[in-house]
Amino acid sequence: MNFIISFIITFVIFAILDVSWITFNYNYYTTLCKRIQKEPFIPKLPAAMIAYIILGIGLFLYLKFILHENKKRNYLKTILYGFLFGLVIYGTYSFTCCTYYKNYGYYDAIIDTTWGILLFIISGTIFISIYK
Repeated sequence: MNFIISFIITFVIFAILDVSWITFNYNYYTTLCKRIQKEPFIPKLPAAMIAYIILGIGLFLYLKFILHENKKRNYLKTILYGFLFGLVIYGTYSFTCCTYYKNYGYYDAIIDTTWGILLFIISGTIFISIYK
């Protein structure tokens, strides 16, 4: 399978996993939102779509990096790179929220960062499994 098709499949799985995580933890996120902004959670679909486009760009660059740095498609290296990329993307977002919002705690930042790390590890592993 070529890179673009493998990327698209990986991105669709990435988005499904992320939306599933948010859906599964919906009560947590709505409670967190109400705790932070003192109002009910009302998602903005256009902003969410822009966020996924940006995440898609990041995923694309991450997968290109995996291919360049991991020519033998070593799963251990893929896990390491996924860990680091998820830490950078989700950790930056989460700990910035922790900085800006009084009621966004370290626990919230750690949970979200951990999810981002797992999401990129899973996505990278799926990608190198299907890319030929």
